[in-house]
Amino acid sequence: MILALNGPTQGDAAEAAFNRWYDETHLPELRAVEGIVSARRFRTLHGNTPYPYFAAYEVETDDLDAFMKTMMTSMGPFPPEFDKANSGNIVAMEITPD
Repeated sequence: MILALNGPTQGDAAEAAFNRWYDETHLPELRAVEGIVSARRFRTLHGNTPYPYFAAYEVETDDLDAFMKTMMTSMGPFPPEFDKANSGNIVAMEITPD
């Protein structure tokens, strides 16, 4: 599982442009990457986090390093409305017993 924690730069226009880019460009790019099973976005409602949005990407792969390289090269440029200074990610593996 990959969680992308992020948000737009300041202002309503930036937020609208950020959401449009994420929904119309970024998610389709990532959904096309082999190994991504699902890609969904969320708006943070409550919590101790500075991130107003996050995306959850479910991944199936036997080679995480190769997958990450492919994913990174599959993404186009980030728009100026994407707040790179206030973004982060979590890459995790499920440990729930069968």
